[in-house]
Amino acid sequence: MLGELGFPLTVGVVIAAAIVTVCVMTGTLYHQLAYGDLGLYGSFAAIGMLIAFLYTLPFVFRSELGADRFLSQRARFDRLLINWTWAFIALGVVAFLTKSTATYSRGWVVLFYLVGGLTVIGLELVIRSAARWALEAGRIARQRLMLIGSPEEIQRVTAAQASTRSTVEIVTVAAIPSAAIDPTSADGEALLRDIIDRAVLSARAHEIDSVVLLSDWSHVGFVDTCVAAFSMLPVSIHLDAGRLAKRFRGIRVKQIGPVGTLSLTEAPIGALQALAKRCFDIAVATAALFVLSGVFAIVAILIKRDSPGPVFFRQRRLGYNQREFRIYKFRSMTSQDDGDQVLQAQRNDPRITRVGRCLRRFNIDELPQLINVLKGEMSIVGPRPHAVAHDRLFEKRIGLYPRRLNVRPGITGWAQVHGLRGETDTDNKMVARVDHDLYYIDNWSIWLDCYIVALTVLSPKAYTNAV
Repeated sequence: MLGELGFPLTVGVVIAAAIVTVCVMTGTLYHQLAYGDLGLYGSFAAIGMLIAFLYTLPFVFRSELGADRFLSQRARFDRLLINWTWAFIALGVVAFLTKSTATYSRGWVVLFYLVGGLTVIGLELVIRSAARWALEAGRIARQRLMLIGSPEEIQRVTAAQASTRSTVEIVTVAAIPSAAIDPTSADGEALLRDIIDRAVLSARAHEIDSVVLLSDWSHVGFVDTCVAAFSMLPVSIHLDAGRLAKRFRGIRVKQIGPVGTLSLTEAPIGALQALAKRCFDIAVATAALFVLSGVFAIVAILIKRDSPGPVFFRQRRLGYNQREFRIYKFRSMTSQDDGDQVLQAQRNDPRITRVGRCLRRFNIDELPQLINVLKGEMSIVGPRPHAVAHDRLFEKRIGLYPRRLNVRPGITGWAQVHGLRGETDTDNKMVARVDHDLYYIDNWSIWLDCYIVALTVLSPKAYTNAV
């Protein structure tokens, strides 16, 4: 039977073994086809072990190899691919620092990346199925749980547990009547102590692993009494976070000056993270402008020859913390709306010029926003900025819409690489875009930015719904 440590350890070993196997197989296959020999088995195995370590490390730090993740959470293939890409970027850095980039074939590395990526996705599905089978077959040790709280709260949690696959097993409960925690009740304290004393005996008899207190956090006396009593047992004690845990991820206790607080959310990007993201933006924007300078000149000539008007289109947009700025785009339409009423571009829009249609189809019209990036008004990756008129409209209809502007807007974004671009003629389309934007804000990393940039160039979805 796999215990609390056994399942994550087994999963980690299986993933590492699969990655090393794929590394050796792709290495020998590629060398056989390209060079007529099988290559160096030991080198392939060493690279496979390094990639396996780099890939599993984030999962270990986030405690995401446990059975409950595979049983209760939906598959997150994007997270897998981000970690997989991060491992190869880190490998490239190691190879550069050790001056071994010329030792291994780039063709093999690409093959390994592609086949390995499919492998880790397949493993995710296999492990999920294996976890469900092991749970039903009694191969996974369950955490034995005691609930303490009002009858209504106990019923709520018990019902939720019955409909959820989990390694937790509710073994026993202790119902606390409202009179026992009523500060105005003369006999309440004695009643509470009597119930808790009996609950402690029950917990010891049932060999409980964890105790969960289902109580309003304002009932400090109740919590103190329970903690004092159950601290005499080798159990972990938890206070139910209720709806807070579902609404806010990463809740933790912090000390703010003299005040002990429960931290619900943090700033989207901390100071060091913001510095790293800004350096990334400057580096990418500078390199892109240098490489694409010829493209800018050609596009400018085509625009001027195609229709009268300026080369660049500038429009008011809202950026970080709702600060207004003017965005740069190659002009692709005959109109230049920038007032209280802005008509979105539509499919077969007669305002779109012949050259503009091509520019919009391949996202070339967005390239001048690299200037906005260097000015600090935008980022390479982030929620796409909308016309000010559209922001004012949707912030009244979609509750979390303004939260998109808690980071700098981007030239490309998580929503765009998932095909959520173009006209937003219904609230549902905008809600889907906002959901993706908020996911990006809540899960930001440099590696996610790199992944989105790669998808922007390579993924067909990044070019869909262009108008």
